[in-house]
Amino acid sequence: MGCTPTWLERLSSNSERRAWLDEQYSPSRTAHNFAGSLLAAKEGTAASRRQISGARHRFLKYGTKPAQQIECFLPEAVEAQALAPIFAFLHGGWWQEGSISDAGAPARAITHCGAAYASIGYTLAPAASLRQIVAEVAAALEVLAEAAEELGGDPRRIVVAGHSAGAHLAAAQLTALVPASAREAVSGLLLIGGAYDLAPIAESYVNEKLGLSAAEAAELSPAALTPLRDVPVRIRVGQDEPAEFHRNAALLAERWSPHLRQIDLRQLDGRDHFDLLDELADPSGRLFNDAVALLGLPPR
Repeated sequence: MGCTPTWLERLSSNSERRAWLDEQYSPSRTAHNFAGSLLAAKEGTAASRRQISGARHRFLKYGTKPAQQIECFLPEAVEAQALAPIFAFLHGGWWQEGSISDAGAPARAITHCGAAYASIGYTLAPAASLRQIVAEVAAALEVLAEAAEELGGDPRRIVVAGHSAGAHLAAAQLTALVPASAREAVSGLLLIGGAYDLAPIAESYVNEKLGLSAAEAAELSPAALTPLRDVPVRIRVGQDEPAEFHRNAALLAERWSPHLRQIDLRQLDGRDHFDLLDELADPSGRLFNDAVALLGLPPR
């Protein structure tokens, strides 16, 4: 499958290219109900916090900065000999918006099926560079793996998932951008609506706060890097997402396929960049079924 960037082929002037990229990387413009999706994420997180409380709700710190924490939602007690797999989720927001307060809606469905749900926070740009954010996530995974058994979780079964910018951060955890100890904590990836080729990002409005140089964009692009751990990877993109998200998904699948035994790219029909996350919080959803399979749990 050829993955030549269409934005280079079709646009002649810098102003045309910038306008097109700004539109492509503004998925809220084509979302079915952007405000409704944001509200559902916040309300869903609040509901998870109400319903999963007490000893089943824990916070782990992995640094001294306010966002450097992991919100853990634990499943109900399981057999003493069984350790629960862990689903670690990274929120989106183009590395400069969002928090764990937007990212906990799927916790109820995930914990109900017997896994722990860990929502990883990270410092936002411009307070942190993208390279620093990638390193923060690696540090969070190391702490999560170290604390897993204390939480009743299995350090050998940590599936890392991410949405949008979070999908980029999740993919980066299999590459040379992070220490081997972080890569070894990853047992699988679920990448949802992500950006894996950052060259267009560096030319768009997104870069006004991110501040990527062209060289940094290349160095921090998972599609330009080799995955150094052979784990199952599922790449998902909504049918109604802008074309650049489809190009990014196809490019990563093409570049990583020679290095991985299990990599799968699928389009979620009828979904946009934001409401596709409903499929993760819904026990009958397609993303939920992806999560369950990667966690090694019986299909629902």
